[in-house]
Amino acid sequence: MNKKSMTLQAWSRQWLELYVKPVAKPSGYEHYRDNLEKHILPYLGRCSLERLTTPVVQAFLNQMGECGNLRTGGPLSSKSVKNIRVVLDVCCKRAVADGHMKENPVPATVCRRCPSRTVEVLSDEQQKVLEGWLFQNLTLYSAGILLALYSGMRLGECCALRWSCYDPARGELHIRETVRRVTEDSARPKGKKTRLVYSEPKTNSSRRTLALPDVLLDLLDFQYRRFTDTFGRAPAKEDFILYNAKGGAMDPDNLSHYFGDVLAGLGLPHVKYHAMRHTFATRAIENGVDVATVSGLLGHADVTTTTHYYVHPRQEAMRRAMQSVAPVARLSLQVGGGVPRPEADPAQEPVTAPRVCRRKKWKEPGGVVPG
Repeated sequence: MNKKSMTLQAWSRQWLELYVKPVAKPSGYEHYRDNLEKHILPYLGRCSLERLTTPVVQAFLNQMGECGNLRTGGPLSSKSVKNIRVVLDVCCKRAVADGHMKENPVPATVCRRCPSRTVEVLSDEQQKVLEGWLFQNLTLYSAGILLALYSGMRLGECCALRWSCYDPARGELHIRETVRRVTEDSARPKGKKTRLVYSEPKTNSSRRTLALPDVLLDLLDFQYRRFTDTFGRAPAKEDFILYNAKGGAMDPDNLSHYFGDVLAGLGLPHVKYHAMRHTFATRAIENGVDVATVSGLLGHADVTTTTHYYVHPRQEAMRRAMQSVAPVARLSLQVGGGVPRPEADPAQEPVTAPRVCRRKKWKEPGGVVPG
């Protein structure tokens, strides 16, 4: 193909297969491909590389910011526009290196600044309500929520754990794998067809060993006994610690949906499953664990990631800190009357819904519906 006549669509697909797919993780490859096929190529795919100038790209980014949301037709978030810009930048940079373009038009473009992402953390009362329900309804999926809440592991890390990762003598978990559901390439023109893909953890630092607290040691003992009682055999090394009703791998998407249903059933605000990880880190810092240790427990490559995204003051913690402020000389002001201070009404715990799961009746082995 003549380099001058090559379109962005032709080049991007060649770039994906030649440069991205062989080296990227399945999730990373899917991220590049989806941004190209859903947003970039429908607008710029027919444009030749030599006509792909900075004004053309800037007009495209502006349009994405105004009406790029495929679901609503409204504005696309600043974060999504930034992701699109990054994918197009990497694609064009490679085209320049291979001689298909004279210069990369993307770096000279501008886009709206992305606000810092909001970190979702359960409050003390919310965590108490959630814990109370989970311990009383220890379903297969409830075990997956508790595992993240008391270890800080990512969703894919929890669902990829096998019994070979567990050292019962030392009470340790070795995190060496993660799982994610991805869309198969061959199925995209005909419709969505997905599969679970296992890969190495997010970074080298994510390959870590966790010494488990007593609550998780008890949880793993319970999972071991439940598997043995259900299937009539002890779990093998390749069996999963979190398993489905058939004894196979627990789908991370199903676990995430179940978590959302539990929150809805308990009347708690909706947060993502990843909020268990945020909550774990926040509680650890409040209990006096140093940031470097928390960073290691979470598997972060840089401590600044921990401090920036996971460690932040909560209202409860700030209240306790202010209550510790007192005169050094142990003096107190002798005053009479003053502003009345009525006692706060006790918090009303939300009432558990009759059935937690709305999307699907999750069944335990033997046909028992949890909750």
